[in-house]
Amino acid sequence: MDNTGLVSNILIAGKTGVGKSAFLNYIYGRDVAESRAGSPVTAEGLHEYEYYDLERGILFRFFDTWGLEADRSDEWHEAVLSLVNKREGALDIADWFHTIYYLLSINSGRVEAYELESILKPLYAKRSNVTIILTNYNPDSAMNVEKAEAMEDVLMRELGISRDAMIRVNSVEKKMLGGQVVPHIGYEAVWQRNRTNLWKDVERKLPHNLTRHLLTELEAWRTRSYRSAETIRMITPQVMISWKARQIEKDLERTLEAAAETTEAAMAQGVRHYIQLMERYPLVGAPSDLVFKTRRVELGFDYWFNRTVRKMVLGMIPGVHFIYWAFKRRTAERGIKKAINQQYELVKQTIELDVHRGFEEEMRRLGRTLNQ
Repeated sequence: MDNTGLVSNILIAGKTGVGKSAFLNYIYGRDVAESRAGSPVTAEGLHEYEYYDLERGILFRFFDTWGLEADRSDEWHEAVLSLVNKREGALDIADWFHTIYYLLSINSGRVEAYELESILKPLYAKRSNVTIILTNYNPDSAMNVEKAEAMEDVLMRELGISRDAMIRVNSVEKKMLGGQVVPHIGYEAVWQRNRTNLWKDVERKLPHNLTRHLLTELEAWRTRSYRSAETIRMITPQVMISWKARQIEKDLERTLEAAAETTEAAMAQGVRHYIQLMERYPLVGAPSDLVFKTRRVELGFDYWFNRTVRKMVLGMIPGVHFIYWAFKRRTAERGIKKAINQQYELVKQTIELDVHRGFEEEMRRLGRTLNQ
């Protein structure tokens, strides 16, 4: 099995004592995280560690937060959300957080206000790939079930999410005083949620991040062109001014070509990374159907790719017509800058509207293939 470059990044957060390490051990494997009863496992700060799953051929990278408390919510907000922001905007899907788990313990029976205001609401406002895990679930305990439902009601009301966006989990099999055994619960539901959420993330993020890359490169072209125009002086020969204008034209053409090629490669890498993760995630539920669907996406994507993202992007962007109309040397710099701005605004508008819509439509088409 080829496992080169197949990575899944997971952020896990929650208050001290909610069972983060036990949850990771249950969902990903017994040796993923150390678990010690009664004391926090993760040192203060954001702790990163890796676990390579030989069976699945995936390198899992875990980013575990310190136990969150009310008096430190601002620190958490600054440290962790800044990391989420950085990774959310990456062009390479391997840098994203493919899953964000936020853990709450049913035993506590409550959701703290600071958890909602400082953490969960900002994450949901960014449309991050968040799954809320309610730990220590015991379906045979009426009190436990009542607490879980009450917590879910609060989360639905405050976050505007549905009940199926939250998963009740028991990570450690327990034997109660009366001899009753509380088994492991939630494994299948978590992995099914991971699959669904990851595709939603790919479908949303790729068009946004690819569009932003094109706009960043366009902005860099404008900055370079301004610097070139500012070198023009009263004594600059007319032939040199005309040459600069032509070079600015050619630079824009090269910039758009290179940026389109980069977006093409990023979209291909993103979709294929998703497909490979789906094929190697634990095949719970209907594995044969899942493999069939991901194969259909891959085949459909390869077929569509014959026309290439690069051609689509460049076909939508208007041709470069750099109008140099300032023939008098004393107005040459101002005239070239005006032409730069005109071309910049025209291309920028096309990227933000037409190209972005093209990216979104392709991702929706692949999503329809996956969910048929």
